[in-house]
Amino acid sequence: MNAQLQAFNDNPSQPSVFNKNGQVMTNSRDIAAFFGKRHADVLRSIDNLECSAELRQRNFALAEYQDGQGKTRKSYDLAKDGFWLLVMGFTGKQAAVLREAYIQQFNAMEAALQGHLS
Repeated sequence: MNAQLQAFNDNPSQPSVFNKNGQVMTNSRDIAAFFGKRHADVLRSIDNLECSAELRQRNFALAEYQDGQGKTRKSYDLAKDGFWLLVMGFTGKQAAVLREAYIQQFNAMEAALQGHLS
């Protein structure tokens, strides 16, 4: 397991998580790629989540990226609880397999971070 995972993963067959100030995160672009969804649809799902302001503040950080044309676009960095809140609404057998893969990546990154603290 590589503890230096990047914020955007060019290999959509493997979930991508990263260390952001000691917290394990993933990004809405990675979620879209991994689940085979349009990023705009993932953003809409995040924006429409019904949750408390406190949970949203702790688990969804507004982020930006440059698209292929150099334009600044919106994305979100999600903590594990935010990820779970979002993907629990995704359905189908493939979604279950993909959620399990993300669990493994989050757990591996957390273990790597804990190893650095020991």
